[in-house]
Amino acid sequence: MTELGEANTLSELIEIVHLAEDRFQEQIWFRGQANRDWNLVPSAHRRHPILESQFAHHFRLRAPSLYKNCPDQKDYVAWLPLMQHYGLPTRLLDWSESVLVAAYFSLLQEPTSVCAAIWLLAPGSLNKQSIGYTIPFLTDERVNPLVIAAFSERAAPECQYSAAVLAPRTDERMTAQLCNYTIHGNREPLETHPAASLFLARINIPLASHDKIRKDLSIAGMKRSSLFPDLANLAQELNNIRALGLNGEDLESEIQN
Repeated sequence: MTELGEANTLSELIEIVHLAEDRFQEQIWFRGQANRDWNLVPSAHRRHPILESQFAHHFRLRAPSLYKNCPDQKDYVAWLPLMQHYGLPTRLLDWSESVLVAAYFSLLQEPTSVCAAIWLLAPGSLNKQSIGYTIPFLTDERVNPLVIAAFSERAAPECQYSAAVLAPRTDERMTAQLCNYTIHGNREPLETHPAASLFLARINIPLASHDKIRKDLSIAGMKRSSLFPDLANLAQELNNIRALGLNGEDLESEIQN
């Protein structure tokens, strides 16, 4: 894994990304994390192994009554990203084709007291370590065993690798966030891979710069309602608007609850 330094503004972040593109010489995906020390491990691999398939079975059983566009029960390739994007623990890690989206998610939690980070992934170079220098669809036979294992309650000892994959963007959130994925066949953090420096890098965002970059992102249109396009998140975003007077004073501070 390669450290690319710190970004204190959005413009600095973009300049570092340009340097990373020159270094890797391929398309780069991005992942924002609120804590620079968090490992690149999917949520399902942070829980007991027996739970992964149980989560998946219960989700597929109950989702059709709550979501009108559910895939066919056996369409594991469509279910896995859908479960991931609604918060169920899976063996997927989200990545975005947009560094702005990643920056938004790295600073989504506030207030915070730790340095955030944006991870950069060269997906072709990751896959070169296992399945070849291509970025397949999740339906590809080289990664399909990893998908099936997520639903089968059986480990796949022959598939102890991670791969960068493309998947159908079947939900508005996936499209808005320009989502792609890595799928993980084992519980080892991606950054501990012996060849991690060939495909993985990190940019740190110091705590003192969080507010500045949040403001930059807002100006750039990176807002909750644009990345989570539904009425609930639009309402949540609008609820944060403050009532200000002609001189900029906070009128709401005068209201007693």
